Amino acid sequence: MGSDTALSEVLQARPHRGRRRPRACSLSEKVLHLLRERGPQNVLGSELYARPELYGRSPRNRISELRRHGHLIGGKSHGCADWWYRPIRDNGTQPLAVGPLKGSSDWFERQTGKPRPTSSAPDFGPLFRVVR
Repeated sequence: MGSDTALSEVLQARPHRGRRRPRACSLSEKVLHLLRERGPQNVLGSELYARPELYGRSPRNRISELRRHGHLIGGKSHGCADWWYRPIRDNGTQPLAVGPLKGSSDWFERQTGKPRPTSSAPDFGPLFRVVR
């Protein structure tokens, strides 16, 4: 670039990138819909790859986009080359668990799907007993 190029000319020459919500966004919405539909039953990565017309050629990138937008999606390996995906939270605000404890504010209940056990004071042995 020569020294006679003005900054305003450089700014005009810069490619205009509009708001990014192209086809990939709709693909990630489809992946999110499938994750919500399945819930704790998980979605196998090979299922997503088997339907490129619905989820794109790289569903793994769609999962990354959803995570970037605040969706918590868990994953674990399945076999040597496949992966399970499971929704945990929607945009970091709404739990995606199913069942009677779906919207519980208790961490234990959301994680286990069971009500928190009730007991009086735990017994830690004779060294920690309260003497009155």
